[in-house]
Amino acid sequence: MAHVISRRQLLGASALSAVSALAVMGAAGPSSPLRPARKSPTDRVPPRRETSTAPARTEVFWRVSTADKLVALTFDDGPDPRWTPLVLDALADHGAQATFFQMGDAVRAHPAVTEAVHPAGHEVASHSARHTDLTDLSYDELWDNLTLTHEAITDVTGTPPTLLRPPYGRIDSLGLFAAAELGYQVALWSHHLPTWDAEAKVDLDVATASPGTIILCHDGRGTPEEALYVAVRRLLSELTADGYAFVTVSDLLAASQSVAV
Repeated sequence: MAHVISRRQLLGASALSAVSALAVMGAAGPSSPLRPARKSPTDRVPPRRETSTAPARTEVFWRVSTADKLVALTFDDGPDPRWTPLVLDALADHGAQATFFQMGDAVRAHPAVTEAVHPAGHEVASHSARHTDLTDLSYDELWDNLTLTHEAITDVTGTPPTLLRPPYGRIDSLGLFAAAELGYQVALWSHHLPTWDAEAKVDLDVATASPGTIILCHDGRGTPEEALYVAVRRLLSELTADGYAFVTVSDLLAASQSVAV
């Protein structure tokens, strides 16, 4: 006669399996992928400034809205003596302005390249000192990182930066507070023109551009290749032919604020 398992036996076996699973999870410890560790809600809380009366606020934006057909083309990770001049030539050929989010260590290493960017009417802004994920830094480390970059850009251009783009687009409450204390706004992006498959991606960027678009590109570290700047030139040419003007991020923000008023 076949052995018949009752519903009660099945329930009992299921309960035993669940208890065994919980025991395994408990033994795995708090860092186990089965039960990831939880950070304290106060783990990344910025310092207090109870005695300060200075305003502390910042704005994070990916794109804005403008009445005119304006876009902002931005370049991260420079200055680079090989790639940044290629960008400057392309911008000059199209009468375009751009914003360069530069790393403090690279500014110190290649001041002449930054010196060529600023007088051409382009904006130089902060991309931290050495492309470190800001969410991995303590507040003191983060502050040192950003102030090094701030001072490097100011020393070379004579103009303090007012914008921060965090590496990888990653920022948390500590980074936001540091940005506020430095008087920065945090500029991210709505469009991306990467090196990989740039000729295909530029088609999408052109097709989906609209007034207030912010486009991310690169002119430093290991990212660029010459093919990227072929795509940059096509982006500049096609959007200009479509009636767009390329402006700095700060000019884009000013145009957006005039619309709001």
